Amino acid sequence: MVLPLLAVVLALLLVGLPLIRLEFPSILGVVHASGADERILVKLLVPLLLLGAAVAPLFYPNGYTDTLQDLLPSQDLQSLLAISLSTIVAVFVAAMLHRWAAVPYAFVGAVFGCSLMISGQMDWLRMGRIAAAWAAAPLVCGLLTALLTRLFSSYSTKSGRHLAYSDSRLLTGCTLATLLLVAAAGWNEGQILSLLPLPVLGGGGLSAAIVVAVAILLYIPQARGIHVRVGEMAEDQLDFGTGHTLAILLSMAATFALFSWPGGLPAPLSAGSLLISALVAGSLVRQKAALSGDDIQRHVAATVVAPVMGILLGYCLSLILGASEVRSGSAGWNANPVPVFILLGIVLVLAGLYMYNRNRREEALHQRLINAREEQVASTRKALSALEVRVETNEKDLLNKLDIKRKELVDFAVGVSDQKAFMEKVYEELSRTKELPDGSEKNQSLDEVLSELRERMYFSREMSDFYARSEVLHRDFNMRLKEAFPDLTEGERKLAILLRQGFSSKYIASLMNITPKSVEIGRYRLRIKLGLDRSVNLVQYIKSI
Repeated sequence: MVLPLLAVVLALLLVGLPLIRLEFPSILGVVHASGADERILVKLLVPLLLLGAAVAPLFYPNGYTDTLQDLLPSQDLQSLLAISLSTIVAVFVAAMLHRWAAVPYAFVGAVFGCSLMISGQMDWLRMGRIAAAWAAAPLVCGLLTALLTRLFSSYSTKSGRHLAYSDSRLLTGCTLATLLLVAAAGWNEGQILSLLPLPVLGGGGLSAAIVVAVAILLYIPQARGIHVRVGEMAEDQLDFGTGHTLAILLSMAATFALFSWPGGLPAPLSAGSLLISALVAGSLVRQKAALSGDDIQRHVAATVVAPVMGILLGYCLSLILGASEVRSGSAGWNANPVPVFILLGIVLVLAGLYMYNRNRREEALHQRLINAREEQVASTRKALSALEVRVETNEKDLLNKLDIKRKELVDFAVGVSDQKAFMEKVYEELSRTKELPDGSEKNQSLDEVLSELRERMYFSREMSDFYARSEVLHRDFNMRLKEAFPDLTEGERKLAILLRQGFSSKYIASLMNITPKSVEIGRYRLRIKLGLDRSVNLVQYIKSI
């Protein structure tokens, strides 16, 4: 029992690693872009729904999708290891072409390759159905995204309601759509992990517990990296309005559910492929490209390479690891040298892809250096042409900055002196209070000291001086802001100056003596008064004023 258990755990680790690293960000990135992950309900239910839906096929192996389990013989540890090794290598190859490599496609290819080696024949009908599902799913997801994006855009335009009210309703929809997407994705891709323990350990609680434990074990050390990738994805590819993000969430959830239904074309789908199709469809509707043509082409190539490599590697590794004994009774790659040549070909392909990617990176770096030099030359020429005109202004600015630095040094010395005097005063008062007998007089004296400390903690004078200096340093910006948006309050102008200086919400809350939530509300109100759409970055817009 120990050896089969270890083999199952090893297979789950090998397959689960790329699944969590590559599939999770594609799902969670859309959730993060919608803002729904800030709600406590989503934070609590998402991991439970994901794990629950993923292990559900272990209790109902035939109740959800075609799990492909009948393609493999039971108690075949060699096949299990061959499939897991083939999957991770095929994903590695596909990832060289695109960052969103199709993990489910590599896994299914490895299963078919192993089955071909064991049974000696390919199930072309089932492969054709799965391939049809892989081709149809992105089209369905893209079509749904286009229709829903137009629908939500039309609703926001015709409703005539306030932007805050509409965003609140859409955010509620994003929350519900998030739960549907997580459940549907776990349901669809759960068979990838459930197939591994089924042939050896069978279904039930033991297999489910092993899958959950391995998933948690893999996620914990990668949580930070996944969080970073999710944030980058939300900022780079998913910086849309709430309505467009809701359309993507619903489209992906519906597609996952539709292609998990036994009556249709059930097949494990790649979240990255669905997201690519949703982004392309949204770009056509919004008439604003979210992805480059080269990015789309490389993803399509990776989607094709993943299952092909899975089949080849699954076939070869099954033979080398001895899985062919199930069919022929005598293993050994010596009896059939074809898999060895296939493996050598795969090694050559890997080497070629590595060299290709390295050359692409070098060319990209070289091009960036050329562009940087050209920009530097253009900037230098522009600076030289305007130098004579700006000499006097620059000299005045330098003198002003020098005066400010001198004043800062003087103020620093004065501040140190004031702090020292205040500390000495508090020390003397505490010493005097310590000598008083216990009673109302001593308590009153302590209250006075505490009141002085509390008043000092607000740093009112220092903060007033800080805002005054900020307005001096950014006086041109402040003047332009007042002219363009005269209805801004003093607090909103202060918030804009702090955002322009690059302070985060946490530090702004500390500087303004308010809560981080109040800062987020202030940012939202400032965005409304500036008339910005959700797709426009607030900080970048303020810096451009």
